[in-house]
Amino acid sequence: MDPTLALTLSFIVFLLIGVPVGISIGLAAVIAMTIVGLPLSYLVQTAYTAVDEFTIIAVPMFILAGTLMEKGGLTERLIGFSRAIVGSAPGGLATVTIVACTFFAAISGSGPATTAAIGSIMIPAMIKDGYDRGFGAAITSSAGGIGVVIPPSIPMIIYGVTSETSISALFVAGVIPGLLLALALFGASALISRRRGYSSETTGARSLRAIGRAAWEAKWALFAPVLILGGIYGGIFTVTEASVVAVLYALFVGIFIYREITLTNFTDAAVYATRITGTVMLVLVTGRIVGRLLSILQIPQLVSGFLIDTVSNPVALILVILVLLVFIGMWMETLTQIIILTPLLLPVVTSVGIDPIQFGIIFVIACEIGYSTPPLGVNLFVASEIGRTSVERVSRASLPFLGAEITVMIIVAFVPGLTLWLPRLLGFVN
Repeated sequence: MDPTLALTLSFIVFLLIGVPVGISIGLAAVIAMTIVGLPLSYLVQTAYTAVDEFTIIAVPMFILAGTLMEKGGLTERLIGFSRAIVGSAPGGLATVTIVACTFFAAISGSGPATTAAIGSIMIPAMIKDGYDRGFGAAITSSAGGIGVVIPPSIPMIIYGVTSETSISALFVAGVIPGLLLALALFGASALISRRRGYSSETTGARSLRAIGRAAWEAKWALFAPVLILGGIYGGIFTVTEASVVAVLYALFVGIFIYREITLTNFTDAAVYATRITGTVMLVLVTGRIVGRLLSILQIPQLVSGFLIDTVSNPVALILVILVLLVFIGMWMETLTQIIILTPLLLPVVTSVGIDPIQFGIIFVIACEIGYSTPPLGVNLFVASEIGRTSVERVSRASLPFLGAEITVMIIVAFVPGLTLWLPRLLGFVN
């Protein structure tokens, strides 16, 4: 039996019978390796090298840092600052949600974490002010996805490791597209809010004094992204070192400044980070094994050649890849698709002139869209649970926001300067 067919079919079968994604990938890889004739020792060696990288330490550290900042009171103060900026404008709480998610994105590096942290406060507030439950959950789900586009970003770290691309350059490249996503969501939210008459008196009147007071209250929270990203871009420390600095900073502020982190809080955060990290590492290890196996079978070259021969027009080829990324993102977990699809699609996009850094941002935006699309949209489930409404209702309400995000992804794909200008300015790209 053809090993590629065996790999694909066994992976699908394992998923259909309810085997977890990471284990399904590993078992499918073992079956294909047996057919090829590779020894199982190759599996062990590949698994070890997959996690034997200094950069990987950043993943659990950023997860832990984001959780500690939520439990330490930084999230609440970021929301207060966002309220002061927005004021009592139509649809004000929806805008507060977008602004707060954008700020928190520069701390957490995770879409679901951003959705949960901001949504637990903002979704009940929107419902109380008369917003539709589906709308409140939908805007939070969509805005929470910005957490993987604005640095630091866990999917960017995984993409950087998989594609051997500079993670610092990816972080810099994600700033402008992340802000564009926030503006696109704001535009869609404002139009819907005006049409439906959503108003938010609880945000309060906007004034320089109120903004200044809120900024002072949130100064420690606002300094977190300055410290983390400023240290990376300034060459003071690496991405991995920055993740550890983020954890230490979260502990310092949560324990000594806000005094909201207790032993129980810390234990809960550590357990959560350990659980999520275990899942990520399993997918990373098994995905790396599949990636090596695909390289041995020369599948990336075959896929690249097929797409280039079939779709000769570069514009059409890019659009086909965008549709493919969005579609697969609806069905496959984010880190899994990055690890599996990067070696397949990177040679294709580079052949039509797309820089690996630019493709990384496009890929991450597609993953961000996948967070808010059924059936596997993690943000959808988090937001619907907080809003106590059905996933179907949130999915329908998310359609305008998905349209806005897809528009930004297309613009980023065809305007390289949006991703490459800032890395070039800061010297990360020649």
